[in-house]
Amino acid sequence: MNHQEFAKMWINAWNSHDLEDVLSHYSEDIEITTPMIAMATGGKESSLKGKEAVREYWKKALEKFPDLHTLISSN
Repeated sequence: MNHQEFAKMWINAWNSHDLEDVLSHYSEDIEITTPMIAMATGGKESSLKGKEAVREYWKKALEKFPDLHTLISSN
């Protein structure tokens, strides 16, 4: 599988809002850092560590923004 095929698989998983499918692409010790986390936590933290923390964060995001999706670029 090349990187473009992998990216399409990930985007399709995200757009389906299937968190278990999305998270299957990551190890248990996933760590993400984004300004959006700081906004969601009131500035308390900007990083999340571990699948469970990321799962809960993404779950809340998808509940709050049910139309959230990623576009596939033709480039």
